Amino acid sequence: MPNEAMDRQQAEMPALPEAPALPGPQPRPALTLVNSHREMSYENYECFIGVSPNVSDLKKFIGVHASQTHPILLIGERGLRQEQIARALHQAGAQWAQPFFAVNAHGLGAEALHNILFGPQGMVETVKQGTIYINELTSLSPLLQQRFAVYMEEQRWRMRDSRQRLVFASEWNPADRKAENRIAYGLVEMLRHISFTIKPLRERSEDIPYIAKYLISRIAQKLGKGTHEITAEALAALAGYSWEGNLDELESVLESAISCLPPQQVSESVLPSRIRYAHLKSIPPDGVDLPQIVDDFERDLIATALHQSGGSQTKASKLLGLRVQTLNMKLKRYADQQRPLL
Repeated sequence: MPNEAMDRQQAEMPALPEAPALPGPQPRPALTLVNSHREMSYENYECFIGVSPNVSDLKKFIGVHASQTHPILLIGERGLRQEQIARALHQAGAQWAQPFFAVNAHGLGAEALHNILFGPQGMVETVKQGTIYINELTSLSPLLQQRFAVYMEEQRWRMRDSRQRLVFASEWNPADRKAENRIAYGLVEMLRHISFTIKPLRERSEDIPYIAKYLISRIAQKLGKGTHEITAEALAALAGYSWEGNLDELESVLESAISCLPPQQVSESVLPSRIRYAHLKSIPPDGVDLPQIVDDFERDLIATALHQSGGSQTKASKLLGLRVQTLNMKLKRYADQQRPLL
């Protein structure tokens, strides 16, 4: 009976106020993916959308390695959403509420990168939990490559129970092995057993219709443009094009098309000329406007180069094999035609 009296007394007590939120990282909305205690939906990430074996293997790779904290290497061309894959790895693991840091090796000088990663307060030594993503391992300076090689070798031999995860991306091609990048080759070999190679879109064209539909829905929602559909002809044209810029280029093309349309279908006619005529086997009966096709193709290439180089005309001109002054003149001409690129 004393226990019953105690229960009644506790039931009559007023509820205590909720404790204030603890400082530091707080639980994020359920993202979903592969943890035994949470679920995460691959449908929120375009890098996981598609039906090719490569996409299926990528999901399995995440499932196997998300619960571990060993270094990971993602091999693939630019524009394949390597950072998104790294974030998925992070979100799927037990440390999902810990920080995720993305280091842009393309946007920083060698000295600045060294200070950020290995300086007195550098990330490698101070970030004890969470994930550090570095977007181009084999383009780092030889000094930084050597520092990473020594650091990872020390971690391996000391058998440290590190809770910090390093994720690297690289465009590495074994055929590029040269004397001057032997350190980079050694790093890739060190990480090859825990690496994943993401195939470019041109090698898995069966994924493109699925990715395009996902991107159209997301872009239309972002731009407040209402529902957009895409025709079978347009999907076929997208699937038949060789996407040098991969997902980045595909998203840029679709966003450009949707931004100019009211809620309606994305048809083949609104796609850039380089895509519509990529596999032209014969001239249509009503003919083509060759000067316009060439002009559109050139403009699209310049737009892709500027997007890939982050808007830098100097870098874009190098990608295109042009002088900066020549590129400047072309950009001025597009602006005068009321179709500027910048």
